[in-house]
This record gives sequence, C-alpha cells and structure tokens, in this order.
Amino acid sequence: MKSRLLFWALALCSATVAADNYPTSLYVIGDATPAQWNSDDVVRMVTVEEGVYEYTGDFTEGRMRFVTTYDFAPGYGPAMATTVVGDNLNETYLDLTTGSHELEFRSDYTSPDKSFKVTAAGRYKFRVDLTGETPVVEVSDGTDQPDQWATNPEAVYAVGSATNAGWAIENSIALRETAFDSGIYQGSLYLNTADEGAELKFMVMQKWNNRMYVATAANTPVDATGEYDLKYTTSGDEDWKFIVGIEGLYDVTVDTKNLKMIISEPQDSYPEQLWLVGPAVGGWVFDNNKVLVSNDEEGVYSWTGDLAEGELKFFAGDNFGAVAYGAESNMTPLQEGILNVIMLSSDVDNKFNVLSDQVGNYTLILDLKAMTLNVDKNEGPSTGIDEAKVVDWVQESYGIVCDEARAMALYDISGRKVASVNDTLLPYDGLNAGVYVLVIETAQGRTTHKIAVR
Repeated sequence: MKSRLLFWALALCSATVAADNYPTSLYVIGDATPAQWNSDDVVRMVTVEEGVYEYTGDFTEGRMRFVTTYDFAPGYGPAMATTVVGDNLNETYLDLTTGSHELEFRSDYTSPDKSFKVTAAGRYKFRVDLTGETPVVEVSDGTDQPDQWATNPEAVYAVGSATNAGWAIENSIALRETAFDSGIYQGSLYLNTADEGAELKFMVMQKWNNRMYVATAANTPVDATGEYDLKYTTSGDEDWKFIVGIEGLYDVTVDTKNLKMIISEPQDSYPEQLWLVGPAVGGWVFDNNKVLVSNDEEGVYSWTGDLAEGELKFFAGDNFGAVAYGAESNMTPLQEGILNVIMLSSDVDNKFNVLSDQVGNYTLILDLKAMTLNVDKNEGPSTGIDEAKVVDWVQESYGIVCDEARAMALYDISGRKVASVNDTLLPYDGLNAGVYVLVIETAQGRTTHKIAVR
C-alpha cells in the first residue's frame, strides 16, 4: 500500500485510504435513490467491517454515487465515468452494470464529480471495499434480498451549554447507535451546571438544520438520573431544551423509537483509544498519529513519540466535546515517573506542560482505572515529525520500501526498537503481527508513521 503523506493530513490525491482513516459510515446519494440530491437525507450503508460497506435497496432511473458524510463531498464515484452531464465537463457518469467497478475519490466540490447512471430501475446490492490498493464497488442483483434502507442515523449529537461541546456544533458529542437501525444511541457525557440554566438537546447530524430530539416542554429540568420524554422536531418553534441540574460523568441513552432519554450512573467501561492533543504534539488538532492505543489490560493506554515544548492533554474522542483528562493542577511539568490524572470539565482545564529542557522522545502510559500517567523518556535519536516533509514509501507484504531512506526503524507500542536498517528496505523478518511506529530517516530529517503489520 503506497502512502504519500503530509504528516498533518492524508494526501487527498491518494487512491487508497490509510488503515485508521476509513469513514465510520458511507452513504448513497442521487436522484436514483430515496435521498434524491438532498444531502440531509443520504442513505446509510451497512458497515460490514472497517472500510467495507453494503447497501441493498430499490433504485429508480437516475444517477447515484457514494459520500462519506451528510454532504456532496468527500465521496466516491466510478473511475471510468466519461459521459458528460449536460455541458458541465466536470460532471460525468458511467452506466450502471452488475460486476466490479473501480472507484475514484472525490476530495471536495472542485474535484471531478463522477456518478453511476441507473438505466434499469430495480433492486441492487452494492458492496464498497476501500481496503485494497484501489477502492472498488461490487454491484449485483438484489431482487431476492431485503431492502436495507435505514430509517435512523448512525449517531445523534449532544450539544448545549450543559456539555463540554457548548454550542459549537462541530464539537457536538456523538452517541453511537447500538446496532444498525436500532434507533437506540448510547454514550458517556460529562454534564455540568457551570452556567445557570445549562441546556441540552440532541441533533440528528452535525448541522444546524432543525432535525433534533428535544424535551417535550420548554425548560424541562433534569435534576436526577432516570427517564425523560423526548420529542423529535424539525421546527425552530419547538426547540425545547433540557435544563441540567446534575454534574459529572453519566451514561446517556437516547431511544428514538420510544422517544425516551435515560440518564444513568456510568458503568466501568473505557474508550477504545485516546487522543493526545496540544502544542507539545503539534497543536490543538486531532491527529491519528497521536493516538494512545489500548494495552492488553482494559483501561490502560500507551503512546510513544516526540514531545516538543508546550501543553498537552488527553481526549476520549476526536473532538473537543469529548471527555478530557489532564493534570491535578494546571501546567504540571511532564516529569518522568508517575503523575496523577483527573477528568476535566468546563471549569477545570488543567494541562500537562513540557518544559524546554524536557523536550524529547517519550513513552506515555495512561491508566484510567488508577487515574495515573506513567512518563518514561526514551534514550536515542528523536523520531520527530518534520511537518513540511513529504516522503514516498511503500508497505509491501515483505517489508517497507523507501527510496529516499538513509535508515529506517520499527518500534512497538511500548517504545522498544524491534527492527532497523541503514538501507532503503526494512524487511519484516521474524516480526509479529501488530501495530508499530515506523521511523524513516532521510537527508531532510526524520518522519514517523503508525503502521499495521499483518
């Protein structure tokens, strides 16, 4: 798998999707679908596994393609689409046939807009696979298969002054559906009463479009755990919020079939991974290279990489509305050893701080059961990312190939070097399957990448 990276983002021109960057969901849009060309009504596909999606449904004559969110881009269309739509040379289509078709990634509105044209109405099955060298869709006759049109979104989004997201819709906190089209959504929310009349409601998507679940009456108080009635509305006149009078971490369930919100004390569950964010790791951005992965022990996470001078803290999700963890007191120096960790809130935002003489390569182990952070500074050369450097490298079945490399090394998630060469080929000889940090040294500097070896 060829990976051409600008290390703050995946290069949009790449034909493949990096492992950890597959969209959570994929959707169908177009006038051949029930969604028509309404981006708020895109049809959700079933996520079969990471990077693989299926949908069986009824299609009329017209055009259709795939999108990764409630919008017209990013998305995927047929690579071989050449028939121009009207006089718009940027918009082309390919007649839909059963069989396999290569897909082309559309990064934004200026990229070529390619779609399939359904010439024979009927029920079709689509299976999109983004995991190979080239993304493909397999189209087959779906006449004898059930319609998979989901009537519920894959998440609802908590927003309001009672949450860490505030009223920033882009930071609204996703409560994920428990099963495909179940209509039941669950997650953990840190609720606060810092603002008088702290408000809470749930949006169907991360857009201000009045598709929301609200209270059945304005200013409904939430003063205890329990069950509360919900109302679905698309009317701004019914934008009735809950007024939260409890504070702390709670498990929240939104049942859209029975129109109930259930707030309960949190169970002993832990997130799959944590994000390390702050100037010490490149800024206040969520970078998939700055993720603490779960160890064999539940609730324990580790990361190895370079820390620059500046602040850092940890998030349980990839947005600023997620539950966050930091230091007992603000600007606690990140010294080696065991440091105490606390859950942060809207009025407690204590960060760890890397001082100028502490800059270097570290292994961090965060234990959410003991609420401690084990800080271990590694010896040896830095594995820091040169943000402006672009490097071509290829991950083959037998190893890593990089023509620009002077040296390469692999580290396991504990920070231990497991393989190294002063060459352009780093073989996998004797390497166990797992997740590793790849360090490439070129004439311009060093770069790091997280890779999976299978």
